[in-house]
Amino acid sequence: MDVVGGMRMTALPRVVVGLLAAVGSIACGAPDPGWARLWPDEWVWHHHGERWVLGVDAGGRSFFYEGTGALLRGELLNPGTAPATVRLGISRDLFEWTVGPGESMAIEARLRRGEARIDAPPGVVLGGPRIGRPLADPRRLVVVLVDTLRADHVTPELMPRVTAAFAGGRRWLDVTASSSWTLPSVATLFTGRPVLELTSPEGEVVGIPEGLPTWAQRLHRAGFEGGAVVANYTVHALNGHAAGFSSYTVPDGHGTATAPDGSWVVGEARRWLAAHAGEDGFLYLHLMDPHEPYRDHSGGAVAPPLGPLATREREATAEEARRLRELYAGEVRHVDEVLSPLLAELGDDATVVLTSDHGEGLGEHGAWAHGLTLWREAVEVPLLVRGPGVAAGEVAEPVQLADLAATLVDLAGLPDDGSLPGRSLLDGGSARPIVSATFSAGPLRWAWRRGSQRVMLRTAAQPGLGAASRARLEEVRPLPPGAFVVDLADDPAEERPGVIPEELELELATVFAADAGRMVPGLQVMATGTDGPATVVLEVGGRPEVVQAWSVGPIEVVRDGRGLEIRCADAAPLCAVALSAASTGAFLTPVAGQVEWRGVVAGVAIDPRELAPPDRIDRGAWLWWNPERPLVVGGHAETLERLRALGYID
Repeated sequence: MDVVGGMRMTALPRVVVGLLAAVGSIACGAPDPGWARLWPDEWVWHHHGERWVLGVDAGGRSFFYEGTGALLRGELLNPGTAPATVRLGISRDLFEWTVGPGESMAIEARLRRGEARIDAPPGVVLGGPRIGRPLADPRRLVVVLVDTLRADHVTPELMPRVTAAFAGGRRWLDVTASSSWTLPSVATLFTGRPVLELTSPEGEVVGIPEGLPTWAQRLHRAGFEGGAVVANYTVHALNGHAAGFSSYTVPDGHGTATAPDGSWVVGEARRWLAAHAGEDGFLYLHLMDPHEPYRDHSGGAVAPPLGPLATREREATAEEARRLRELYAGEVRHVDEVLSPLLAELGDDATVVLTSDHGEGLGEHGAWAHGLTLWREAVEVPLLVRGPGVAAGEVAEPVQLADLAATLVDLAGLPDDGSLPGRSLLDGGSARPIVSATFSAGPLRWAWRRGSQRVMLRTAAQPGLGAASRARLEEVRPLPPGAFVVDLADDPAEERPGVIPEELELELATVFAADAGRMVPGLQVMATGTDGPATVVLEVGGRPEVVQAWSVGPIEVVRDGRGLEIRCADAAPLCAVALSAASTGAFLTPVAGQVEWRGVVAGVAIDPRELAPPDRIDRGAWLWWNPERPLVVGGHAETLERLRALGYID
């Protein structure tokens, strides 16, 4: 039997010995090291119903503790069909808990010197097992995301108690989300990566790719314990969102489109906070109350059907529009009612963040709901922060939610280790272009913020090129494709979109090439800055397939015996085609034609893999090569099922 740092161990891995030795020093009068995890190298996800916990099989666990006063904490999960009794014996003490079938229970036991043995039926899980003493000044970070909450509805009139709870904190007044629907926006919020970097070449976003760091993982590595309570069925453990958390609660009954009430989220949050008192911890809460179907919390009136309006099957009547706006405001008031008591209970020692993943169309621009457009009401979100060291005040400069991941690490008091892109908003945010995109249900919609100007592209469906299923955008009467700009200083409601001036076209093309132009592996072709049609000719090996094609006008790809002729009906502001990486052959030859080549010489064969992306786009035609990028996302079928349940897809 080994004796290490005041703790004797039997048959435990060496890494566990080190962790428990640190805890043993608590009992010997050494400085308080916080909490130590038991058997961390063996933790895996266990699941039953709505509960996901990261832990170990409980039965047969043992360790020797030398000292007094430390606590053993964890969460028992019983996936079985019968009650399970779990016993912890240490010295003369016996602790016993009974967990019902399918239930979970937070446990705590004070330890004394001796060998601790855990006896449990097969299959019972001990989630997040750890030993320590409550810290006098624990670090606590709580992130509250209210799904579908418009920034302009976070007011003293609609949310008096929530706004009062953040009165001494900081509020950013001009925050752009990365997308106008949940999955891509939250994936960016968790990783700091642009939406299209997380998107498959075919245009699908279903979660966070495996192995991509998140802010939650960064905090977990620093010793924080993390919990999540998520009312949105699509943001689940299988598609990567639970990485870094020790417990993750998401409704399992996704056969219905009705999400749990915010009071369920708050109740689960209180349970988690009580079980982790005195520990460094972070908690992610995701409420769904403003999301349709809107509910009448005051009387039970039924909302007019939103689906036909969101898909532009028909216009809303005046009475429908009035009622929908009234119900949405009522949902926001309900969030204020259920959330404000928890904010008060958290006190001044916790750092609390309130934001949203996207906004909601309430008839502006003829658009209802979210996901299909990028108007300001669909992507402008609230961001309020309070906590120790957070200076009070308002920030008027435009920022983006993509920098929230770096901000959360900063708010937790951790240094930037380079694992997450972006820069803390407490330091002004990053200089990355503010870009939003919505994809997956139709042709790419893309927007770029430059000062007070918002430039928007509605790309045209390209039948026969790329993913044909994206041609419809789930709209019965699709909005026409186009490129336009609004100046928010003169037109904050975006009611007078104008033509993009020539001086912005090339900067737009440069930002687009660095964003959408990096999405598809293989050869990229872009023509820009021409008036009217443009034709680009290439001699290529093999038979390359078009994976994606982006333009505000139709694109035609003509094949002959030697290569491709790409005909763009309109190359202003840009016309881009992404070809499959595997079929471009070893060499290609740009052929002199209508558009002048940039960065290559017409008539000279080149290896496409040597073509680096351009730093800046000028007028003409460009070629570059994107390397393969791993994009493995788990839970694809499960996510699609949940999206169908919510009515996002057919």
